[in-house]
Amino acid sequence: MMSKSVIAVQDVCFAYGGQEVLHNVSFEVPACAFVAVVGPNGGGKTTLLKLLLGELTPRFGTMRVLDGEPALVRQRIGYVPQALRFDPGFPVSVRDVVLMGRVNWRSIGPYRAEDRRAAGAALARVGMGTYERRPFADLSGGERQRVLIAQSLLCAPELLLLDEPTASVDPVAASQLHALFHELKSDRTIVMVSHNLSVVTGHATHVLCVNRTAEMQELAEVATGTVRLAAGGDLALLQHGPACHVIDSSAVLDTPHLGAPGGRK
Repeated sequence: MMSKSVIAVQDVCFAYGGQEVLHNVSFEVPACAFVAVVGPNGGGKTTLLKLLLGELTPRFGTMRVLDGEPALVRQRIGYVPQALRFDPGFPVSVRDVVLMGRVNWRSIGPYRAEDRRAAGAALARVGMGTYERRPFADLSGGERQRVLIAQSLLCAPELLLLDEPTASVDPVAASQLHALFHELKSDRTIVMVSHNLSVVTGHATHVLCVNRTAEMQELAEVATGTVRLAAGGDLALLQHGPACHVIDSSAVLDTPHLGAPGGRK
């Protein structure tokens, strides 16, 4: 079905106008990996996901996703954005939103019973099976995010790209969704931006540090520990070895839980 690498990025540079965001980024992602993307705010994590989706084009370098150009394999990729902009006055149901995940699969025409059954099954997987006919605008932020995750599953994606998918979800629902992502990686590859390092250490197989450039390591090569905060609660700590060069002390302002000797990522 595909070569040994689901994602192959080589010497990629990207800029918005004259401002370079990513510089000489190279990494490969094997099949069925669960890659946690970490790094400071503004470091280029979301931009990298948009490049993998084919929404943006590298200024230099090459990107291969599922053995093809990103824009040409888009229908084989599931994507969940960090936030969704929508018109709350538009009368759309939860099931309607999920069915949008089949748009690239179909020619012009109404959805079939098969599509509606698939939408119901996807909603059930994310704990929203009884919400099919509810107005999407009536849901909480966390419930809307779960609906978007169901939408991303409707095309049976070989690759899931998730941009902080549980940022607005309560802890119980977030734990359930992370367990779902862990289950899904048995037959697909997942790349997830996350600031929750407890989740990273509990589910990821690889860590991709992104801060203008990027470095990927297997989780087994990254030392992990737990820090007790003065205010209470546990916080995971990642300690990267000298092989990882994505170091910027300013990252502590945005992600104080990403630690490394001599710098933080």
